Amino acid sequence: QIKLVTTIKERCRVCYTCVRDCPAKAIRISGGQAEVITERCIGCGHCISVCSQNAKQPYDSIPEVRKLLSGPDPVAAIVAPSFPASFPDVDERVFVGVLKQLGFSLVCETAFGADMTAAAYRSVLEGLKRPGRIGTTCPAVVSFIQKYHPSLTDRLLPIASPMIAAARYLHRAHGKNLKIVFIGPCIAKKAEAATTETTRDVDAVLTFIELNKMVAKADFSFNSPKVTPCDFDPPKPGLGMLFAVSRGILQAAGTHEDLLDGNVVAADGRSHFIQAIKEFEAGALDTRLLEVLCCNGCIMGPGMSCETPFFRRRFAVSE
Repeated sequence: QIKLVTTIKERCRVCYTCVRDCPAKAIRISGGQAEVITERCIGCGHCISVCSQNAKQPYDSIPEVRKLLSGPDPVAAIVAPSFPASFPDVDERVFVGVLKQLGFSLVCETAFGADMTAAAYRSVLEGLKRPGRIGTTCPAVVSFIQKYHPSLTDRLLPIASPMIAAARYLHRAHGKNLKIVFIGPCIAKKAEAATTETTRDVDAVLTFIELNKMVAKADFSFNSPKVTPCDFDPPKPGLGMLFAVSRGILQAAGTHEDLLDGNVVAADGRSHFIQAIKEFEAGALDTRLLEVLCCNGCIMGPGMSCETPFFRRRFAVSE
């Protein structure tokens, strides 16, 4: 099991903010430092977001991505739909051009995987009965349920996440030799890619912050004349782009949270997702589908490379 988050000891001031904010109670004070308990960690990254001393660091995937790019096999980048919010001042075609310049043979949008996931949700929802099922689009939520609410594990929808769906499609289209790197705002995706069931689907996961670091060490930048603007490689996505925003996957699936019929309940954010799962387990939440995200939408993920406020990020994705 990889250590998704570790503490930079010399920066930690033992302020207990991360201890209080961890939804999985995965941080303890040991030897005068805040220590992340790997076995309990779900990779949500809340501790990274709330640490004022920048003492929490996620697992570094840059070395393995560099190794893939220098290897003999072609490497595809599948980019999370939150990229417009993370790079609000970068033209989409320039963004793709930078990734091609880094050495990626294909640059695709993970959102087309979200379209496939949404289609699966749509077909499954029609046959769902109460007691319902739990959506599996958020890897931190899936990990939280597996570790802390194992009685609900069989209630998880057996539908691949957009990342895995996109990767499997590209392997079918371009062959098993294709290496795939997911680029997005999520740290829990690093664990999802490393699990036994999905090891052959995604080879590495970069956060947008890590992508910025790679570009910073290259001999070009997001406004460099060396970069040739390019379009994303096909397939092109539809409403799957909305997956980055809370309840976006529901809109892509052609459903919504109706307060009158209660067939779908959506919750997001550190406290709400825990409360929703607890009520669902207790039978107090009588719904056919519980769709929960650990963050306030992926646009607020810990791997975002910007300080843009929430509604501006949401608007960037909608645009």
